[in-house]
Amino acid sequence: MKQIKTKPKPSFAKKNKDILVVGGVIVVLAGAAITYYVMSKKKEKKQIASASSSTTGTSILSGTSSYQTPPFIPSSSGTSSLGSKPPQTKAGYPIKYGSRHPDVKVLQRYLKIYKEDLGRSGPKRDGVDGIFGPKTSRAAQKRLKKTIFSTTDIAGMRKALKSLGK
Repeated sequence: MKQIKTKPKPSFAKKNKDILVVGGVIVVLAGAAITYYVMSKKKEKKQIASASSSTTGTSILSGTSSYQTPPFIPSSSGTSSLGSKPPQTKAGYPIKYGSRHPDVKVLQRYLKIYKEDLGRSGPKRDGVDGIFGPKTSRAAQKRLKKTIFSTTDIAGMRKALKSLGK
């Protein structure tokens, strides 16, 4: 008597392998999108909370205050000055909207590193004219998150420009 060999039926996973792979990819992408959305909302809430709780400094553009340390200033200066402002000894400081000072040019040259549009004024027609106007204020708020600058801020910018050879 002859034995008839029958092939075993393929399992569900073998039959639908392509569909299962595509479905898995879709689930992973959906999870990543939801995670990104939730994290961006958390970050947005955190920024709103920090802007509303801050009480020092003012911003010309948005009406909120922000006295954050820009990336070019070291976090510790050797002396503890928690809660106190650095002494302003030079004339013309703090530099803010409306200021006309030679150190505004340092700020503007620093903002030009970030390719900010400061207009067409100044001797080189690049916006570096020493006048803290609306375009300088907008660029400073966008890149440095502040619109009022102390002698320490300008010194940090000057040092950064020197290290870049500009």
